[in-house]
Amino acid sequence: MRGEAAAAEATEQTSRLLWESCRRDPDPVAVRRSLAEGADVAVAVSAASRHRIDALLWRALGAAGRRGALGADAATLHAVVEARRMEAVLLIPRAVARSVGPLTEGGLQPVVYKGPAVAARYPEPGLRPMEDIDILLPAADHGRALELLQGAGWRVARAGGSGHYDTVLLHDRVPSVSLEVHYGLEHGSERVTALDPAALWARRVPMDCAGTPAYGLAPADELVVLAAHAGKPFHGFMRLVWIADLAMIVGETTGRGVPVDWDEVRAVATRAQCLTVVGAALALARHAGVEAPLELFPLPSRGFRGRALRQLLSVTWPLTGSQLHRYRLNYALTDAPARRVRSLVALVGNWHGLRVRVRARADAFLRPGAGRRRDASEHLLP
Repeated sequence: MRGEAAAAEATEQTSRLLWESCRRDPDPVAVRRSLAEGADVAVAVSAASRHRIDALLWRALGAAGRRGALGADAATLHAVVEARRMEAVLLIPRAVARSVGPLTEGGLQPVVYKGPAVAARYPEPGLRPMEDIDILLPAADHGRALELLQGAGWRVARAGGSGHYDTVLLHDRVPSVSLEVHYGLEHGSERVTALDPAALWARRVPMDCAGTPAYGLAPADELVVLAAHAGKPFHGFMRLVWIADLAMIVGETTGRGVPVDWDEVRAVATRAQCLTVVGAALALARHAGVEAPLELFPLPSRGFRGRALRQLLSVTWPLTGSQLHRYRLNYALTDAPARRVRSLVALVGNWHGLRVRVRARADAFLRPGAGRRRDASEHLLP
């Protein structure tokens, strides 16, 4: 029992160290406290890499004067951080110019969201990793956009259509960054919100993106879109960097003396039928210092949905998130009843498939000949 208690304490303190790293301004005292109370630094380094916050962990340990706790991991982590910084300073501005420039010169008005639009809100370059640039344009402009981009040296790596909602392009001059030109935000078969890409684009605001004139999402739209992206099916809040994004944006906005209009955020989330996923994202962001008025974003507290959300919002989520099945989380986060039923059907079907698989394997072990006579329904497993 004593060993279990020590392990649980280490998990909690390691998680707190990761959350502290996601704050816009990590508290050195809190970082040192987590280390003193049993945080496992090796586990934190591994988790930070998985959550894409390794540069943020390096920054937090530096602020607390505790990088020595990294031991042999220090050199490796430092090299990663320096590479990210160089990429942010040299590569990303070039990639944005090559992707946005041809579009604006051709008379289009591309909205840049996620990636470089969010990275600019972090206090230092290189803290926010990215592998792609996401651009949103109306569906009617998609063909023209591809013509302009291909004329500027981009080539299509994966076309839109056939269940996709964007076209992915690559450029030889920026080989480590892909460009995703969106005309939608969700797969039709996985749609769990009513976010309207055309309406988001229509509310665009001018912005400077890594030195290139472009457009961004309106402030409330941006928070809702980022929260919905973090909690979408197959994402399920499994990366802390998505929560760090919210902490950085809210912190940067507040620092400029422009308070977040939380009533407008709620209105956007309500219209888009994603109030629960936004509320969950903001509740998670409280671990990273975001003080949103949670009474505006109520979460289910009873039954199946309530249990799943309590598990999601645990302070240990960064290390225990894989214990919550994604179908359960999808069901809990989805607002529209019809879409929630679809998630429930997927959950029931998944458990049925698991039972079929276990039964078939048991038969194969107990009766070797049975392995060749498996139920045909096993082939329906995802």
